Amino acid sequence: MADPSLPGQLYFAQLERFTSSVSAKDYVTAAAAARASLPLLRDWLKDPQGDGKRLDIRIPALSHGGTTMAIVGDRDGLCELRDLVQSFDHLQAYRTEAEEHFVDLDLFDRLREAIRASPGILQSRIKTVLGVDDGRRASRLISYLEKSGEVRRAKSGKTYELYLADAEMPKASAATIYNEPARPGSHRRDRSAGRPHELDPKRVNIVPLPPSPNAWERPVELPATEEAFADPQGGWSEIVVKTIEKSDRPDPAFRKHYSTRGGALSFDDLAKSEASLGAPGAVMFSDASGRPGTPVPLHRDAYHISVHPEGEGFALRSKSGVMTVYRGDLAIDFETDLEAAPEVAANRERLGLAESEAHRALRCIALTPDRNRYLFTHVDEAWCFNREGERLWGLRMPAKEPTRIRVGGSSFGTAAEIDQALQVMGLQMPVTPDEIRKRYRQLVRELHPDVSPGNEERMKAVNVASERLTGLDPEQLDGSGGGEAGFEIVISFGPAAEADWIYAAAFSGTGETALLGTYAGRVVRVDRSGSPTTIYDVGSVPVRIVETESFLYVMTTTRLYVLDGDRLIALHDCSPKCDLLVSGGMVLLVEGKGVRVFTEDGRPLGIALTKAPIRRAYVDNGDVVVETRTQRGSFRGIRAVPKRPGDPFQAIPMRPS
Repeated sequence: MADPSLPGQLYFAQLERFTSSVSAKDYVTAAAAARASLPLLRDWLKDPQGDGKRLDIRIPALSHGGTTMAIVGDRDGLCELRDLVQSFDHLQAYRTEAEEHFVDLDLFDRLREAIRASPGILQSRIKTVLGVDDGRRASRLISYLEKSGEVRRAKSGKTYELYLADAEMPKASAATIYNEPARPGSHRRDRSAGRPHELDPKRVNIVPLPPSPNAWERPVELPATEEAFADPQGGWSEIVVKTIEKSDRPDPAFRKHYSTRGGALSFDDLAKSEASLGAPGAVMFSDASGRPGTPVPLHRDAYHISVHPEGEGFALRSKSGVMTVYRGDLAIDFETDLEAAPEVAANRERLGLAESEAHRALRCIALTPDRNRYLFTHVDEAWCFNREGERLWGLRMPAKEPTRIRVGGSSFGTAAEIDQALQVMGLQMPVTPDEIRKRYRQLVRELHPDVSPGNEERMKAVNVASERLTGLDPEQLDGSGGGEAGFEIVISFGPAAEADWIYAAAFSGTGETALLGTYAGRVVRVDRSGSPTTIYDVGSVPVRIVETESFLYVMTTTRLYVLDGDRLIALHDCSPKCDLLVSGGMVLLVEGKGVRVFTEDGRPLGIALTKAPIRRAYVDNGDVVVETRTQRGSFRGIRAVPKRPGDPFQAIPMRPS
């Protein structure tokens, strides 16, 4: 029987067609898929069985789908879309956007005509020439025209010259447009696909951790300041502020930063810096003191970036599926075409994936510190090779259970609630899941009504605490069965959707083991032979995995976990826009106007705030240095390091960057 809380399977088939077509920049097919979704949505919304049960899901056919209809000129489709959202209050949130699609329809035509009439017109002048108030809207639509192949953009200072695809372009302008080099071919020694081992969770040690929600009801936000730099918690003895000379100011184009053994790498992945002229982007190395080197243009686009914190050099995967490995001096080490790997073709056939989904199916790459081994992931499989192209191992994740939307229950808790749960259980960090299980069973015996009557409320508190600490129902902890708290709505799609996609990957601090983070919230440790040894269960998708020689850091969109082996030693809530840096014996969580600073083992040191947006943050000989566009603030002299219970006080151990 169909679930009335969701649209039917035919809708989700059109959704898959729409998303794959958008990824392939085939807006004609995308617009057709979006329009085909409209009657399916109408049938769902007018079904009386769904009244009061429908989920408030995101519907791309009504937002991005309207834009694709506008770019292909489907006015009738937009009228049908507008009528749909006006007919049902469930779609009220889309009504304003439905009207704006007609504005886009007109603006697309006016943009084409303006560029045809004035080849080379500057994008910065479009707003004035067309007399539009919203320059951002015009720029967004120009980007769509470029992706569709109708328009070419040539870099000109801080803006672009615009040309229709069939228009002549001056050689100087054409030289600023990046054209991807020929594919390098595969360096693989064998041409046949290997057979991956399949992970069997029942045969692997599982470490359940306090589950991470996909989003917080209340966002995790830092306080604001009106001072150039501020230390609201008094974590440092002084802040030294200096003006940055204009020639030394950090370029905001270099927006992605990664720690390495000798300093940090910064990437311009959107090709907005001068160094990226005629290239798809640029990279810059800064030493341990934060002194930046000369930016170097990239050979291919940085669709995915892999930097090991204990190594030198890095690896990039282009959108076309080519992996390029760079040395520490930023020169190319070697390249290989991952799309040409026979394992990719075999897995694509197994899952029935379209060719247009290639760049989405190839997800992660990772590199050992010595750059002698690498891995890549394709949907639910991970494959490891050495630099000579010899296959070392392959691992496939088991199909995940159907998507479950949990309603009710109490397994999620903030970091403060996790601390409170530890207190209820009489525990403290560092703590292992086995210690939590043993303590829970001990408390169940002590608080049993036959032994200690009148402790019902205390027992309820222990049950809630245990579930927050492990994500397991109390019945699972004491072995009595499955819990009944809350209820779940189950959604199931095709083979590719049921696969447990690998979303994050890294090699360990020494490079001996690999770590794979999946959509189901598992982080799987794999030894050098490809055998899984441990599963860390964090409950939601890991977006970043970093392991140094000392600690493992797992980051989701809401939480940072710090582990020493199987022991959870720290846990901190974070925002989805947080960036993780591990450098100089410290951990930095960098946000737009603030940096939360921790010791390497996750103890909080303080918060460094800024009034202006942060361009760069790093550690220089124990000082936390934060740079805005015009100023540099050095937070010096940590007042005290919070000690763990039972640990003697000691000064912070500083490791060289």
